[in-house]
Amino acid sequence: MTTDWILVRRMATELDRALRGARVTDAGLLDDGRIAIRLQRGRTATTLAIDPFGTPPGVALTEAELALAGDPGWVRAAATALRGMRLTDVTARRGDRVLVLTFGSSSRFGVESGARLVLELVPRYGNVVLLRDRLVIAAAKQFSPAENEARSVQVGMPYEPPPLPPGAPAIPRVLAESAAVSGGDPAALLARAETAAAEDAPVHVYRDEGRVVAAHVVPLAQHAALAHATAPSLLDVFADARAERNDARRDDAQERARAALLARIAKRARATASELGGVEQRFAASAEREALRRSGDALFTHAHEVPQSASAFVAPTDPELTIALDPDLDAKANAQQYFARYRKATAALPHLEKRRATLLARRDALDVLAFEAERADAPTLPELQNELDALEGRAPQRASAPAARRRAPLRLERPSGARIYVGRSPRENAEVTFRIARPDDLWFHARGIPGSHVVLQAPPGAAVDDADLDAAADAAATHSKAKHAPRVEIDYTERKYVRKQRDAPAGLVWYTNARTRVGRPSGDTIRTYDKP
Repeated sequence: MTTDWILVRRMATELDRALRGARVTDAGLLDDGRIAIRLQRGRTATTLAIDPFGTPPGVALTEAELALAGDPGWVRAAATALRGMRLTDVTARRGDRVLVLTFGSSSRFGVESGARLVLELVPRYGNVVLLRDRLVIAAAKQFSPAENEARSVQVGMPYEPPPLPPGAPAIPRVLAESAAVSGGDPAALLARAETAAAEDAPVHVYRDEGRVVAAHVVPLAQHAALAHATAPSLLDVFADARAERNDARRDDAQERARAALLARIAKRARATASELGGVEQRFAASAEREALRRSGDALFTHAHEVPQSASAFVAPTDPELTIALDPDLDAKANAQQYFARYRKATAALPHLEKRRATLLARRDALDVLAFEAERADAPTLPELQNELDALEGRAPQRASAPAARRRAPLRLERPSGARIYVGRSPRENAEVTFRIARPDDLWFHARGIPGSHVVLQAPPGAAVDDADLDAAADAAATHSKAKHAPRVEIDYTERKYVRKQRDAPAGLVWYTNARTRVGRPSGDTIRTYDKP
């Protein structure tokens, strides 16, 4: 299924109808890497999911919440600029696959401000750019004139939209094919399509064995042999097509096993979060223990001043403290109750602190297991299932894959002679860090989020250079939960400063003496070997 500028215009029509007047509450990334704007209109909250780098690029409305992982810097800047603004309109650039979302706000003093979010939904060249007064204030991708002779996109500089192709607005290819098959007039068909897109006419959907093949605002003669139906929303059709692609990945046994494991991890994560919330509430209650002690002391000191059957008392020596009393007890008995509650709250603190530390470690371990399950190959899935069993206090239920079937860590050769090793599972992470790496080798990991362990070994008899450091940081970014972000903060330190976490899944470590570099995710590698 593909898009063209007519369909992007239809997207603008539907988004304007659904979101006009909605207030931005937040912005970030979804778990699948899509850029997300969270909006509230009345009591209804929705998420605008933007996929400028997808196949095809597009947008959708979803109920998904923002991911917990840290967002890239440009997304944080966009969230800061847009939060609290209202969406005033959505328009499309005629002849091009560009959407423009206009936001505005007014302060209590009547000062107006605004911003525009430009979605360039062009295959292979997608981008998201936030503007204020034509100046770029945030962008998913930045590039200078040296990188692109046609135009540049840089923060602080004026924005130039993508150049229109010669002869724009051209008739989209799918409409030209339809006109050729039916013998109709291409110009007339284009005019009909533009009118249908603006008037919110039904969308024509073509399916092959239930799968969406094509959709448009006018009938497509070249797909007459396929199952044909109409739908009220193009956004829903694109969401269905995306869901079908995702479902296709789950058709085989490996994907079903992955889905079952992820469901188990999510269930355990919810239970952990619930228990952690209860512990935090008990912590908040225990924080009042100082007031309990003060109340007991005040009652003992001023016992003779407390009236009989009083329900409250304010001590002259502590006038800011109002002490609730049991009217059936005298002052000293009330004081003894306060001291008993104080001792109980104090005695519970060490247990609460220990339990909170355990739950926080479990939450982090489950986050790592979920990340690893998303990218695991077939032999790694049973290992992750055993890790989850151990985390839940159960004996492992599955045999690990034979060593002959396990893939080796990824190895990249650098032109300088340096080597980069990348772990792509908990077992590989442990192997890279604690078997392959030498004490003074550099160890890299995405900062604060799940990701691969990456080790950089210097060339024989030489030191690593900046290009090698950048390559290792890029590898750590590419193999991390933030792989869809344009920039990722990467911590690195000498291997001798990395140690295993006790009673944690394989690959979870502590490290010290870290420095930080910026990694840029990429699918590029230099040279890959099957064995280290």
